[in-house]
Amino acid sequence: MDGVVAVRTVLKADGALIALVPSARIFNGPAPLGTTLPFIMLESVSKNDRNISAPGPKRFVRQRVQVTVVASGDVQRQAVLRAVRHAAADQINPTVTGLASVTIHTDGAGPDFFDDDYSGWRGSQDFMTKYSETR
Repeated sequence: MDGVVAVRTVLKADGALIALVPSARIFNGPAPLGTTLPFIMLESVSKNDRNISAPGPKRFVRQRVQVTVVASGDVQRQAVLRAVRHAAADQINPTVTGLASVTIHTDGAGPDFFDDDYSGWRGSQDFMTKYSETR
């Protein structure tokens, strides 16, 4: 389990976001070419765990997760990105199988551009996740 799973879990639990992007079009990693727009891709950007001198059964992890939206136009892209931020920002202790003490906060936003491979407008929002996982 990891921060990507944590972010995906809160996204899929948000009814307003799912009304815009069905949960089947929220992917861990790249979406298959030809996927109907809009869709969401999640990927890990960086991951660090805290080294402590007397480790217990759990490890504290800090992971940056990028959420990328690909949509048919700028208005749709912006709407989905707003819904993504609303769904995942400032989540404290959401229930995520396999993880404890989960928090999710917004981090930087990425550039907006036209993606020729997916034939859609692309934009991204990063989230900083923190959680404890079993060693």
